[in-house]
Parts: sequence; structure tokens; C-alpha cells
Amino acid sequence: MRLLAICLAFLPLLQLSLGQPRHRHGGLRHRANRAFNEKRDKITINDASFTEPTELPEVVVYVDQYGNPISTATETVVYIPKETPTPEAASFAPPPAPESVPPVATPAPVASPPPPPPAVESAPEPSSKQQPSSVAPAATSASVPPSSSPEPDTSAFSTNLHGVTYSPYKGDGNCKTADEVDRDFSLFSKNFGVVRLYGVDCDQVSTVSQAAKKYGNKLFLGIFDIDSVDSAVKTMAAGLGNDWSMVDTVSVGNELVNNGRATVGQSLAALDTARSSLRAEGYQGPVVVVDTFVAVLNNPELCDQSDYCAVNVHPFFDPNTGAPNAGAFIENTMKNIRSKLSDPTKRVVVTETGWPWQGQPNGAAVPSLDHQSTAISSIKGAFSSNAADVFLFTAFNDLWKKAEASTFMAEQFWGMGGRYSPSDQ
Repeated sequence: MRLLAICLAFLPLLQLSLGQPRHRHGGLRHRANRAFNEKRDKITINDASFTEPTELPEVVVYVDQYGNPISTATETVVYIPKETPTPEAASFAPPPAPESVPPVATPAPVASPPPPPPAVESAPEPSSKQQPSSVAPAATSASVPPSSSPEPDTSAFSTNLHGVTYSPYKGDGNCKTADEVDRDFSLFSKNFGVVRLYGVDCDQVSTVSQAAKKYGNKLFLGIFDIDSVDSAVKTMAAGLGNDWSMVDTVSVGNELVNNGRATVGQSLAALDTARSSLRAEGYQGPVVVVDTFVAVLNNPELCDQSDYCAVNVHPFFDPNTGAPNAGAFIENTMKNIRSKLSDPTKRVVVTETGWPWQGQPNGAAVPSLDHQSTAISSIKGAFSSNAADVFLFTAFNDLWKKAEASTFMAEQFWGMGGRYSPSDQ
């Protein structure tokens, strides 16, 4: 091959059984000034040695932010003479500002990176945030002021829209401000009904409930630390001003049995404690344990004792399932779950599912924007008659997470459409 096209990919991961928050600090570096990634089928490179656009198969070497090779793949590379506008640029008039277009792969060699700082573990739910700081902070960016448009009528809230997961953490691991949360909601909330959170740190119940009320969403709240159920419930009540009307569901834990962080008995005991505490605070809605479909199939009592069955199902982690079959994978999984329940007619809600747009292939499961779009369409098709029973993962890329080969270096890149939060651009 005449060229190794080097793509610096700020790659990360997702927990092997499904994506969820992880309490870990790392020393990754923030990839600054990334905007929403437009879908591209080929790699385009400007090269003055060509006199006309030329397509060639080339070996593309993907490396992490420290210059370490991650994987190689044969891609179609389009060489464009420097005086010729790229196909992307030619399709827009006027062209976008430089900082708003996705980076183009260039044939430059990889520079020797400085050694990464050591990873630092943190206790769950530190005072400033629950989630890990997995990237070093870039230049501080000011909060984007929220729109001054009038508040919508939340009485028109639709229960017929898909749910979506959301985490209020910046790429450097710090908490988003109320203005930054509001800005995020202005970009994604209109397409979804219920927004799922995972914890109560970062004052997120307050900041997210304000945005959800403004944009017409309901909330699926979460108690992440099952050793602090009572205090989490009190934090929820305070954040909501004791107004539970916008809360659709409260979850207890997330994949704790699957990950070996709690026994079935501990999860169910926390469920009972949470239900009692929530009722005492005035909440009368559903309370559920959330775990992976693998954990639920092995321990159906997690669903039997919840007010409905809440499971995370990620087709990407099945190496035999390609993007077009993502919806069918979930449908078959739900049938298997129902066969295990004491009440097969019980409501089953998929509380996480999606597809990464960047990372390493897992057999037939290949990360890319095209495959993500195909997978999401397949999943939506599977829930065409009950859209509210699925939560898509996730609203934005999670740059605060940490890359691991065990989850195909994909965890940071599950944002639908490759979307980055404005606070990470």
C-alpha cells in the first residue's frame, strides 16, 4: 500500500454486557473542538500528487490519543487534488465554518505523544460527581445560554415517543451546569418522551427536571448506589421540590447483578427499601430493578418483584448479530424473558439499547455511523406499536468514560448520530 492513513480516534468502551455509568477515573485526554459528525462512507484526503479524484483501497491504522495502534482496517480512500473541493464541501453552500466540519484523515505520520497520566480510582459518587473523569480537561468553554423561547405546555407530553438515556457529565468528568443541561435538552428532547438518568449526584435531579419541564419530557430517575437508598430518595424529593408528577419510573441499581457488584438478594432488598422510602415521600409510580437480559434470564425474580420488567439489551455485544438484525435480536430476547416470568403478560421495558458509531468490530457487529443508523431503525421498527417501551442509548457521546479493549473501544461513542454535547465541543 502507498499510504497508511492515520486516524486519531479518541476511542473508548461500554461495559461488556451493556453500556452504563462506570465509577472510574482515568487519564485520557480530551479531543477538543469536535462537532456533530456527518455520516461519511469513505475517507477523503487532499493530496496534491493527484490530478483528479482517485479511489484506492488503503490500510487505515487506528490509534488511540497516545499514538498506540488499536486496529487496522482496509477502507476506501478518496484522494482529492488540493485545488478540488471535497465531496463534503461541494454539497454545502456556503461551506460550514472550519470548527463545525468533521476532521478529514490526512497522510501525516503520528507524532510521538507524551506519556499518559496515571489512572486514578475514585469512590462511587464523590461530592462533585458520581461518574468518572476519564479525560483531562481541555480549554474551558463557556456555557451556552438557553433559548429564550417560551416554555411549552407540558400537559401535551407524549407517551408515544421512544425514551432516551442521558448523563449530565462533561468530557472532563465535571458536572454540567443548569444552562449546559438546558442547552443539551434543546437539541434532543423534542424527539423523545421519557429521559432516563442513572443517579442523583451533580444536582442532576434538579437541573434535569427544570429542563424536562421546560421542553415537555418526563423522567426515569435512578438510584445508582444501593447502599444509600434513603439518602438518594431524599435528594430526589428535594431536587423535584416534592413534585413527583413528571416522574415516570424510579430504578434501583443498574446491572449490579450482571457485574457482580450485588447479589440478587441485595438488589431485591434495595428495591423494597426504595419503594417504601419513595412512597413515604409521596411518589406512587413504578419502582424497578434494572439489570441485563442475561441477569434477568438467570434470575427472573428481578423482574417478578419489580413493578415492571426493566432490562438492558445491547445487540452489539452479540458477535452473530449485525446492525440490520438488532430489532429482531431484542424481540427474541423479550420473548425469552417472558417465558421465564411468573406473569408472562407483565410489561417488559428495554431500558438501554443502541449501537456505537466508532470502535472495534465484534464479529458481525460493526461500529459505524451507517450501521448505527441501520440498527436504530431496526430497533424502532421492533417497537413501532409500543415506542415508550424502549430507551435508546444515548443522547450524546460520553467522553468521560474510559476505553477498554474488552468492550471494543466503543464506550464513548454511542451518541446517536455521532452527536457531541455542546459542552464537549
